[in-house]
Amino acid sequence: MPSRRRILTALAATTAGGYVATTAGTSVETPTSERDWPMSQYNPAGTGHNPNVTGPKSDVEPAWTYDAPSWFHGSSAPIRLGDTLYAAGTGLVAVHVEDGTEQFVRRGPYTSSFAAVTAEPYRTLTLAVTSTGGVYGVNAGGGIKVPGLDRGIGSERWDGPPHGEYRPTIEHTPTVDPVTHNGTVYAPVVGTNDIAAMNASDGSVRWRVTVEKDEIASASFGRPTIQDETLFVANWPNKVSAYDIEDGSTIWERERAEQMQLCTPATDDGIIVMSRSGVALLETNDGNSVWERDLDGNATEGTVAVTDDTVLLSDGNTEFHALDLETGEVRWSREFHGETQPVVADGVVYAVEQGYSLHGFDVSTGTELFEYEPSEVPLSPPIIGDGRLYLTNRRRVIALEETA
Repeated sequence: MPSRRRILTALAATTAGGYVATTAGTSVETPTSERDWPMSQYNPAGTGHNPNVTGPKSDVEPAWTYDAPSWFHGSSAPIRLGDTLYAAGTGLVAVHVEDGTEQFVRRGPYTSSFAAVTAEPYRTLTLAVTSTGGVYGVNAGGGIKVPGLDRGIGSERWDGPPHGEYRPTIEHTPTVDPVTHNGTVYAPVVGTNDIAAMNASDGSVRWRVTVEKDEIASASFGRPTIQDETLFVANWPNKVSAYDIEDGSTIWERERAEQMQLCTPATDDGIIVMSRSGVALLETNDGNSVWERDLDGNATEGTVAVTDDTVLLSDGNTEFHALDLETGEVRWSREFHGETQPVVADGVVYAVEQGYSLHGFDVSTGTELFEYEPSEVPLSPPIIGDGRLYLTNRRRVIALEETA
Protein backbone atom coordinates (compact mmCIF):
# COMPACT_ATOMS: atom_id res chain seq x y z
CA MET A 1 0.00 0.00 0.00
CA PRO A 2 1.47 3.42 -0.89
CA SER A 3 2.23 5.69 2.05
CA ARG A 4 0.32 8.90 2.64
CA ARG A 5 3.53 10.80 1.90
CA ARG A 6 3.91 9.11 -1.53
CA ILE A 7 0.31 9.92 -2.41
CA LEU A 8 0.68 13.57 -1.40
CA THR A 9 3.95 13.84 -3.30
CA ALA A 10 2.29 12.54 -6.46
CA LEU A 11 -0.64 14.91 -6.00
CA ALA A 12 1.77 17.84 -5.61
CA ALA A 13 3.29 16.93 -8.98
CA THR A 14 -0.07 17.31 -10.68
CA THR A 15 -0.16 20.41 -12.86
CA ALA A 16 -3.09 22.63 -13.77
CA GLY A 17 -3.44 20.60 -16.94
CA GLY A 18 -4.30 17.53 -14.89
CA TYR A 19 -1.27 15.32 -15.40
CA VAL A 20 1.45 13.98 -13.16
CA ALA A 21 5.05 14.66 -14.11
CA THR A 22 6.41 11.58 -12.37
CA THR A 23 4.45 8.77 -10.78
CA ALA A 24 5.25 5.46 -9.21
CA GLY A 25 4.21 2.38 -11.12
CA THR A 26 5.36 -0.04 -13.75
CA SER A 27 8.37 1.25 -15.69
CA VAL A 28 7.59 1.21 -19.40
CA GLU A 29 10.30 2.27 -21.82
CA THR A 30 9.95 3.46 -25.39
CA PRO A 31 8.93 0.42 -27.47
CA THR A 32 11.90 -0.89 -29.39
CA SER A 33 11.35 -4.64 -29.36
CA GLU A 34 10.44 -6.30 -32.63
CA ARG A 35 7.74 -8.11 -30.69
CA ASP A 36 5.91 -4.89 -29.78
CA TRP A 37 2.51 -4.14 -31.29
CA PRO A 38 2.10 -0.52 -30.14
CA MET A 39 -1.25 0.42 -31.71
CA SER A 40 -4.17 -1.01 -33.65
CA GLN A 41 -3.16 -2.28 -37.11
CA TYR A 42 0.42 -2.42 -35.78
CA ASN A 43 1.98 0.81 -37.11
CA PRO A 44 1.11 4.41 -38.03
CA ALA A 45 0.77 3.31 -41.68
CA GLY A 46 -2.03 0.93 -40.60
CA THR A 47 -0.76 -2.08 -42.54
CA GLY A 48 -1.62 -4.68 -39.88
CA HIS A 49 1.64 -6.42 -40.83
CA ASN A 50 4.60 -7.06 -38.54
CA PRO A 51 7.33 -8.84 -40.54
CA ASN A 52 9.33 -9.59 -37.39
CA VAL A 53 6.92 -11.89 -35.53
CA THR A 54 5.24 -15.24 -36.04
CA GLY A 55 1.83 -16.58 -35.13
CA PRO A 56 0.15 -20.00 -35.07
CA LYS A 57 -0.04 -22.03 -38.30
CA SER A 58 -2.26 -24.88 -37.12
CA ASP A 59 -5.05 -25.53 -34.62
CA VAL A 60 -4.93 -23.30 -31.56
CA GLU A 61 -5.92 -23.48 -27.90
CA PRO A 62 -5.69 -20.99 -25.03
CA ALA A 63 -2.20 -20.61 -23.59
CA TRP A 64 -3.81 -18.59 -20.81
CA THR A 65 -7.02 -16.73 -20.02
CA TYR A 66 -7.27 -13.61 -17.89
CA ASP A 67 -10.65 -12.95 -16.29
CA ALA A 68 -11.06 -9.19 -16.06
CA PRO A 69 -13.13 -7.28 -13.47
CA SER A 70 -16.90 -7.31 -14.00
CA TRP A 71 -16.90 -3.75 -15.39
CA PHE A 72 -14.57 -4.69 -18.28
CA HIS A 73 -16.23 -5.07 -21.70
CA GLY A 74 -13.51 -5.62 -24.29
CA SER A 75 -14.05 -5.61 -28.04
CA SER A 76 -11.04 -3.59 -29.27
CA ALA A 77 -7.69 -5.13 -30.14
CA PRO A 78 -5.09 -5.12 -27.34
CA ILE A 79 -1.59 -3.74 -27.77
CA ARG A 80 1.77 -5.09 -26.62
CA LEU A 81 4.73 -3.20 -25.16
CA GLY A 82 7.59 -5.43 -24.04
CA ASP A 83 6.24 -8.00 -21.62
CA THR A 84 2.96 -6.19 -21.02
CA LEU A 85 -0.37 -6.52 -22.82
CA TYR A 86 -2.84 -3.61 -22.55
CA ALA A 87 -6.53 -3.96 -23.31
CA ALA A 88 -9.35 -1.39 -23.24
CA GLY A 89 -12.99 -1.94 -22.38
CA THR A 90 -14.61 0.76 -20.18
CA GLY A 91 -11.22 0.84 -18.51
CA LEU A 92 -7.67 -0.46 -18.81
CA VAL A 93 -6.26 -3.85 -17.88
CA ALA A 94 -2.54 -4.59 -18.02
CA VAL A 95 -1.37 -8.21 -17.87
CA HIS A 96 1.87 -10.12 -18.33
CA VAL A 97 2.25 -11.47 -21.87
CA GLU A 98 3.81 -14.73 -20.73
CA ASP A 99 1.10 -16.02 -18.39
CA GLY A 100 -1.71 -13.46 -18.24
CA THR A 101 -1.17 -12.50 -14.60
CA GLU A 102 -2.56 -9.10 -13.73
CA GLN A 103 -0.25 -6.10 -13.41
CA PHE A 104 -2.93 -3.48 -12.74
CA VAL A 105 -6.45 -2.41 -13.70
CA ARG A 106 -7.86 1.11 -13.98
CA ARG A 107 -11.48 2.04 -14.62
CA GLY A 108 -12.24 4.72 -17.20
CA PRO A 109 -14.39 5.52 -20.25
CA TYR A 110 -11.90 3.96 -22.69
CA THR A 111 -13.29 1.89 -25.56
CA SER A 112 -10.97 2.12 -28.59
CA SER A 113 -7.62 0.37 -28.87
CA PHE A 114 -4.70 2.11 -27.20
CA ALA A 115 -1.82 3.74 -29.11
CA ALA A 116 1.52 4.10 -27.31
CA VAL A 117 3.57 7.28 -27.49
CA THR A 118 6.58 8.81 -25.71
CA ALA A 119 5.58 12.04 -23.97
CA GLU A 120 7.70 14.44 -21.94
CA PRO A 121 8.19 14.78 -19.01
CA TYR A 122 7.08 11.28 -18.05
CA ARG A 123 9.16 8.25 -17.18
CA THR A 124 6.49 5.99 -18.66
CA LEU A 125 4.76 5.97 -22.02
CA THR A 126 1.37 7.56 -22.60
CA LEU A 127 -1.43 5.44 -24.04
CA ALA A 128 -3.81 7.44 -26.24
CA VAL A 129 -7.38 6.14 -26.39
CA THR A 130 -10.81 7.43 -27.47
CA SER A 131 -14.39 7.11 -26.25
CA THR A 132 -17.69 8.90 -26.62
CA GLY A 133 -16.26 11.58 -24.32
CA GLY A 134 -13.20 12.44 -26.40
CA VAL A 135 -9.52 11.50 -26.47
CA TYR A 136 -7.54 10.54 -23.34
CA GLY A 137 -3.89 10.15 -22.42
CA VAL A 138 -3.37 7.32 -19.94
CA ASN A 139 -0.28 6.38 -17.91
CA ALA A 140 1.16 3.10 -19.22
CA GLY A 141 2.65 2.51 -15.77
CA GLY A 142 -0.72 2.73 -14.06
CA GLY A 143 0.16 5.56 -11.66
CA ILE A 144 -0.19 5.05 -7.90
CA LYS A 145 -2.99 2.67 -6.99
CA VAL A 146 -5.71 4.02 -4.72
CA PRO A 147 -6.32 1.29 -2.13
CA GLY A 148 -9.68 -0.41 -2.50
CA LEU A 149 -10.43 1.15 -5.89
CA ASP A 150 -9.72 0.29 -9.54
CA ARG A 151 -8.25 3.75 -9.97
CA GLY A 152 -4.86 5.38 -9.55
CA ILE A 153 -3.29 8.76 -8.90
CA GLY A 154 -1.76 9.93 -12.15
CA SER A 155 -3.31 7.07 -14.14
CA GLU A 156 -5.10 9.51 -16.48
CA ARG A 157 -2.87 12.34 -17.64
CA TRP A 158 -5.16 14.41 -19.81
CA ASP A 159 -8.34 14.50 -21.86
CA GLY A 160 -9.25 16.56 -24.89
CA PRO A 161 -9.89 18.25 -27.24
CA PRO A 162 -12.20 20.76 -25.46
CA HIS A 163 -15.65 19.38 -24.70
CA GLY A 164 -19.07 20.93 -25.36
CA GLU A 165 -18.63 21.01 -29.14
CA TYR A 166 -21.30 18.50 -30.08
CA ARG A 167 -23.58 19.19 -33.01
CA PRO A 168 -26.68 17.39 -34.33
CA THR A 169 -25.49 14.09 -35.75
CA ILE A 170 -26.49 12.18 -38.88
CA GLU A 171 -24.06 9.31 -38.45
CA HIS A 172 -21.29 9.04 -35.91
CA THR A 173 -18.72 6.43 -34.94
CA PRO A 174 -17.33 7.64 -31.61
CA THR A 175 -14.49 5.21 -30.94
CA VAL A 176 -12.11 5.47 -33.86
CA ASP A 177 -8.68 4.12 -32.90
CA PRO A 178 -6.12 6.93 -32.49
CA VAL A 179 -2.71 6.97 -34.16
CA THR A 180 0.52 8.20 -32.55
CA HIS A 181 3.75 9.46 -34.12
CA ASN A 182 6.69 11.50 -32.79
CA GLY A 183 5.02 12.73 -29.61
CA THR A 184 1.69 13.53 -31.26
CA VAL A 185 -1.73 11.88 -31.12
CA TYR A 186 -3.96 12.02 -34.22
CA ALA A 187 -7.69 11.35 -33.90
CA PRO A 188 -11.14 12.60 -34.90
CA VAL A 189 -12.78 15.10 -32.54
CA VAL A 190 -15.89 13.47 -31.11
CA GLY A 191 -19.17 15.06 -32.18
CA THR A 192 -17.62 17.16 -34.95
CA ASN A 193 -16.38 16.83 -38.51
CA ASP A 194 -12.80 17.54 -37.43
CA ILE A 195 -9.45 15.77 -37.22
CA ALA A 196 -6.96 17.00 -34.60
CA ALA A 197 -3.29 16.56 -33.78
CA MET A 198 -2.68 16.67 -30.01
CA ASN A 199 0.45 16.99 -27.94
CA ALA A 200 0.96 13.62 -26.23
CA SER A 201 2.26 15.35 -23.08
CA ASP A 202 -0.87 17.31 -22.19
CA GLY A 203 -3.52 16.84 -24.90
CA SER A 204 -3.23 20.40 -26.18
CA VAL A 205 -4.23 20.84 -29.82
CA ARG A 206 -1.36 21.40 -32.23
CA TRP A 207 -3.66 21.72 -35.23
CA ARG A 208 -7.21 20.92 -36.17
CA VAL A 209 -8.97 20.73 -39.54
CA THR A 210 -12.62 20.43 -40.55
CA VAL A 211 -13.04 17.69 -43.12
CA GLU A 212 -16.74 18.27 -43.86
CA LYS A 213 -18.14 21.82 -43.69
CA ASP A 214 -21.69 20.74 -42.76
CA GLU A 215 -23.37 22.26 -39.71
CA ILE A 216 -24.39 18.72 -38.83
CA ALA A 217 -21.70 16.29 -37.61
CA SER A 218 -21.95 14.07 -40.66
CA ALA A 219 -18.41 12.65 -41.00
CA SER A 220 -17.76 9.10 -39.84
CA PHE A 221 -14.00 8.55 -39.90
CA GLY A 222 -11.77 5.59 -40.55
CA ARG A 223 -8.59 5.14 -38.54
CA PRO A 224 -6.05 7.75 -39.70
CA THR A 225 -2.74 6.54 -41.15
CA ILE A 226 0.68 8.17 -41.50
CA GLN A 227 3.55 7.80 -43.94
CA ASP A 228 6.28 10.17 -45.15
CA GLU A 229 5.09 13.04 -42.91
CA THR A 230 1.58 12.85 -44.35
CA LEU A 231 -1.64 11.91 -42.56
CA PHE A 232 -4.31 10.12 -44.59
CA VAL A 233 -7.92 9.64 -43.57
CA ALA A 234 -11.11 8.36 -45.19
CA ASN A 235 -14.54 9.44 -44.05
CA TRP A 236 -18.21 8.97 -44.79
CA PRO A 237 -19.79 10.02 -47.03
CA ASN A 238 -17.16 9.77 -49.79
CA LYS A 239 -13.94 11.64 -49.09
CA VAL A 240 -10.28 10.66 -48.80
CA SER A 241 -7.89 13.39 -47.64
CA ALA A 242 -4.16 13.94 -47.10
CA TYR A 243 -2.72 16.46 -44.62
CA ASP A 244 0.73 17.63 -43.62
CA ILE A 245 1.32 16.15 -40.15
CA GLU A 246 3.20 19.24 -38.95
CA ASP A 247 0.56 21.92 -39.53
CA GLY A 248 -2.56 20.17 -40.86
CA SER A 249 -2.42 21.92 -44.24
CA THR A 250 -4.31 20.09 -46.96
CA ILE A 251 -2.12 18.29 -49.50
CA TRP A 252 -5.04 16.82 -51.47
CA GLU A 253 -8.68 15.80 -51.17
CA ARG A 254 -10.58 13.37 -53.36
CA GLU A 255 -14.35 12.95 -53.58
CA ARG A 256 -14.84 9.29 -54.41
CA ALA A 257 -17.75 7.97 -56.48
CA GLU A 258 -18.93 5.53 -53.82
CA GLN A 259 -20.60 6.72 -50.62
CA MET A 260 -18.58 4.68 -48.14
CA GLN A 261 -14.83 5.05 -47.65
CA LEU A 262 -13.43 3.00 -44.78
CA CYS A 263 -9.64 2.96 -44.44
CA THR A 264 -6.35 4.27 -45.82
CA PRO A 265 -3.41 1.90 -45.11
CA ALA A 266 -0.26 3.51 -46.53
CA THR A 267 2.38 1.64 -48.54
CA ASP A 268 5.31 2.51 -50.79
CA ASP A 269 3.04 1.74 -53.76
CA GLY A 270 0.24 4.07 -52.64
CA ILE A 271 -2.75 4.43 -50.34
CA ILE A 272 -5.13 1.48 -50.15
CA VAL A 273 -8.72 2.66 -49.83
CA MET A 274 -11.42 0.14 -48.99
CA SER A 275 -14.99 1.09 -49.86
CA ARG A 276 -18.39 -0.53 -49.56
CA SER A 277 -18.09 -2.62 -52.72
CA GLY A 278 -14.35 -2.94 -53.31
CA VAL A 279 -10.86 -1.52 -52.93
CA ALA A 280 -8.58 0.91 -54.74
CA LEU A 281 -4.94 2.01 -54.75
CA LEU A 282 -4.40 5.77 -54.85
CA GLU A 283 -1.23 7.74 -55.59
CA THR A 284 0.36 9.00 -52.38
CA ASN A 285 1.23 12.45 -53.72
CA ASP A 286 -2.09 13.44 -55.34
CA GLY A 287 -4.79 10.84 -54.58
CA ASN A 288 -5.26 9.82 -58.21
CA SER A 289 -6.33 6.24 -58.80
CA VAL A 290 -3.69 3.62 -59.73
CA TRP A 291 -6.23 0.79 -59.90
CA GLU A 292 -9.81 0.05 -58.79
CA ARG A 293 -11.21 -3.39 -57.98
CA ASP A 294 -14.95 -4.00 -57.63
CA LEU A 295 -15.51 -7.00 -55.34
CA ASP A 296 -19.32 -6.79 -55.32
CA GLY A 297 -19.08 -6.29 -51.56
CA ASN A 298 -21.22 -4.67 -48.90
CA ALA A 299 -18.79 -3.38 -46.26
CA THR A 300 -19.68 -0.59 -43.86
CA GLU A 301 -16.70 -1.04 -41.52
CA GLY A 302 -13.47 -3.00 -41.34
CA THR A 303 -10.07 -2.51 -42.94
CA VAL A 304 -7.38 -4.30 -44.94
CA ALA A 305 -4.04 -5.85 -44.04
CA VAL A 306 -1.18 -5.50 -46.48
CA THR A 307 2.22 -7.16 -46.92
CA ASP A 308 4.95 -6.03 -49.31
CA ASP A 309 2.96 -7.38 -52.26
CA THR A 310 -0.51 -8.52 -51.13
CA VAL A 311 -3.72 -6.78 -50.03
CA LEU A 312 -5.96 -8.87 -47.74
CA LEU A 313 -9.58 -8.04 -46.93
CA SER A 314 -13.13 -9.22 -46.52
CA ASP A 315 -15.68 -7.69 -48.88
CA GLY A 316 -18.21 -7.45 -46.04
CA ASN A 317 -20.47 -9.84 -47.86
CA THR A 318 -19.50 -13.49 -48.40
CA GLU A 319 -15.81 -13.65 -49.33
CA PHE A 320 -12.27 -12.94 -48.15
CA HIS A 321 -9.80 -11.89 -50.85
CA ALA A 322 -6.08 -11.61 -51.56
CA LEU A 323 -5.15 -9.06 -54.23
CA ASP A 324 -1.88 -8.20 -55.91
CA LEU A 325 -0.76 -4.86 -54.43
CA GLU A 326 0.77 -3.59 -57.67
CA THR A 327 -2.07 -4.47 -60.06
CA GLY A 328 -5.17 -5.16 -57.94
CA GLU A 329 -5.64 -8.55 -59.58
CA VAL A 330 -7.39 -11.12 -57.39
CA ARG A 331 -5.02 -13.94 -56.38
CA TRP A 332 -7.59 -15.96 -54.46
CA SER A 333 -10.97 -15.68 -52.79
CA ARG A 334 -12.65 -17.91 -50.24
CA GLU A 335 -15.89 -17.99 -48.29
CA PHE A 336 -15.98 -15.57 -45.37
CA HIS A 337 -18.98 -13.71 -43.97
CA GLY A 338 -19.12 -10.14 -42.71
CA GLU A 339 -16.55 -7.46 -42.04
CA THR A 340 -13.23 -7.82 -40.28
CA GLN A 341 -9.91 -6.18 -39.35
CA PRO A 342 -7.26 -8.70 -40.44
CA VAL A 343 -3.63 -8.80 -39.37
CA VAL A 344 -0.76 -10.67 -41.02
CA ALA A 345 2.68 -12.07 -40.21
CA ASP A 346 4.98 -14.80 -41.52
CA GLY A 347 2.74 -15.84 -44.40
CA VAL A 348 -0.48 -16.14 -42.39
CA VAL A 349 -3.41 -13.73 -42.26
CA TYR A 350 -5.68 -13.83 -39.20
CA ALA A 351 -9.27 -12.59 -39.34
CA VAL A 352 -12.29 -12.74 -37.02
CA GLU A 353 -15.53 -13.68 -38.78
CA GLN A 354 -18.68 -11.98 -37.48
CA GLY A 355 -17.13 -11.49 -34.05
CA TYR A 356 -17.20 -15.14 -33.03
CA SER A 357 -14.84 -17.22 -35.20
CA LEU A 358 -11.10 -16.66 -35.68
CA HIS A 359 -9.53 -17.96 -38.91
CA GLY A 360 -5.94 -18.36 -40.07
CA PHE A 361 -5.42 -18.41 -43.85
CA ASP A 362 -2.26 -19.06 -45.84
CA VAL A 363 -1.44 -15.77 -47.59
CA SER A 364 -0.15 -17.45 -50.76
CA THR A 365 -2.98 -19.93 -51.37
CA GLY A 366 -5.96 -19.00 -49.17
CA THR A 367 -5.90 -22.43 -47.55
CA GLU A 368 -7.52 -22.39 -44.13
CA LEU A 369 -4.96 -23.40 -41.51
CA PHE A 370 -7.29 -23.36 -38.52
CA GLU A 371 -10.55 -22.03 -37.08
CA TYR A 372 -11.14 -21.18 -33.43
CA GLU A 373 -14.46 -20.45 -31.74
CA PRO A 374 -14.31 -19.27 -28.11
CA SER A 375 -16.85 -20.11 -25.41
CA GLU A 376 -17.74 -16.41 -25.16
CA VAL A 377 -18.24 -13.74 -27.82
CA PRO A 378 -17.37 -11.31 -29.28
CA LEU A 379 -13.72 -11.68 -30.20
CA SER A 380 -11.65 -8.58 -30.87
CA PRO A 381 -9.23 -8.33 -33.78
CA PRO A 382 -6.02 -10.18 -32.80
CA ILE A 383 -2.44 -9.06 -32.47
CA ILE A 384 0.53 -11.35 -33.17
CA GLY A 385 3.74 -12.26 -31.37
CA ASP A 386 5.90 -15.09 -30.01
CA GLY A 387 3.97 -17.71 -31.96
CA ARG A 388 0.77 -16.56 -30.25
CA LEU A 389 -2.29 -14.46 -30.90
CA TYR A 390 -3.64 -12.07 -28.25
CA LEU A 391 -7.27 -10.92 -28.17
CA THR A 392 -9.91 -9.42 -25.91
CA ASN A 393 -12.97 -11.60 -25.52
CA ARG A 394 -15.84 -9.83 -23.76
CA ARG A 395 -14.75 -9.89 -20.09
CA ARG A 396 -11.55 -11.78 -20.79
CA VAL A 397 -8.16 -11.35 -22.38
CA ILE A 398 -6.81 -14.50 -24.02
CA ALA A 399 -3.60 -15.80 -25.58
CA LEU A 400 -3.84 -18.52 -28.22
CA GLU A 401 -1.03 -20.85 -29.23
CA GLU A 402 -0.72 -23.94 -31.40
CA THR A 403 -2.21 -27.09 -29.91
CA ALA A 404 0.48 -29.27 -28.40
